[in-house]
Amino acid sequence: MAVTALFFLMVPIFIIWLCQRVVALDKIGVVTLCFGLGIASSVGLDSLLNNSAASIAEVQRSIAEVAIVIALPLLVFSMNVKSALSHAGGALAGMALALFSIVLMSIIGAVLFHPMLENIWQIAGMSVGAYTGGGPNMAAIKSAINGDDAVFITMVTYDLLFSAVYLIFVITLGKRLFGLFLRPYQASDNSAADSTHDMAHMMDESASSYGQLLASSRKMETLSALLLSLGVVGVSYLVASAFPDNVMSTIMVVAITTLGLLFSLVPAIRKLTNSYSLGMYFVLVFCFTTGSMIDIDMIMNIDYHLAAYTLFILFGSLLLQAILCKLFKIDTDTFLITSSAAIMSVPFIPVIAGALKNREILLPGLSVAIIGYALGNYLGIFVANFTLWLITP
Repeated sequence: MAVTALFFLMVPIFIIWLCQRVVALDKIGVVTLCFGLGIASSVGLDSLLNNSAASIAEVQRSIAEVAIVIALPLLVFSMNVKSALSHAGGALAGMALALFSIVLMSIIGAVLFHPMLENIWQIAGMSVGAYTGGGPNMAAIKSAINGDDAVFITMVTYDLLFSAVYLIFVITLGKRLFGLFLRPYQASDNSAADSTHDMAHMMDESASSYGQLLASSRKMETLSALLLSLGVVGVSYLVASAFPDNVMSTIMVVAITTLGLLFSLVPAIRKLTNSYSLGMYFVLVFCFTTGSMIDIDMIMNIDYHLAAYTLFILFGSLLLQAILCKLFKIDTDTFLITSSAAIMSVPFIPVIAGALKNREILLPGLSVAIIGYALGNYLGIFVANFTLWLITP
């Protein structure tokens, strides 16, 4: 178990080291490389690590969950909240368009696919829960509508598979493709110049930015940031434990983000500028581990009707939202971060922000993703019942 855990922690460090020495790889980006190498390593991972698939899967889940909750506070400790929130208006509008697009495409898809898929109304409701909030919302909606267990298990499997397809598309081609007709993101104006300067440490996307974590003069800063993050996670867990299991994950994410933001208001903590690089390291661990969890064999036994419906929602809503963002003059980065906030939920926002090379969009992205968590159950239950009424003779 220890060797397996060490493997997932060390490979991102090796990728960083490699990108520091090979310029071409650095231009691709450590985020993209970690996720891609994770997917590639998913084949034959049990043989590579000389461990059972079940044991590896347990370590993968634990590493992914722990890495992202440690990363979240680290990413916002050194952030200038005032500057970040000054751009939240566009993100709120973009998220509203994302939610509308997902709900509409889910309903249209349900009407089109209901002759081919049983319990399409359950699939539609759980899909909306997953793609406006996250996995916890899908599970909550399943309970709320007394969903079929087999349908739910299949949905969880396909959610993992096709969300990965969506993520790869967004971080590799999304900005280049949609930037052809959406306006570019506008950086902070002059009135926020000082705040932007305060966040300059977040703008370095190169692998060399991780070197500061081990600099002898900054080791205590790195350790302080890590201990503070662990403290935030611990307190948040205690708070979330007081709530029912079905909302515990959501409460914990809200608590971690809120405490991280509150600590960022303390000047001494905000000066821990390398906390961001440390947070991004844990994001890389999350990306590599999540990528390695993809089961390539699922493609061989796929339900093509369900796959088509899922892809119809994912890419149909993406296209519809892009058209609406063009009409409402919303920029490319805001469009992609809000679409990802809905489809991928909170943990992937740092991944998308890193791929977009835009740190200013991180906090607005986190904010609207949490809104998606809050609304996901309501929207999913509505779509399930509305679809059932719509397709019932």
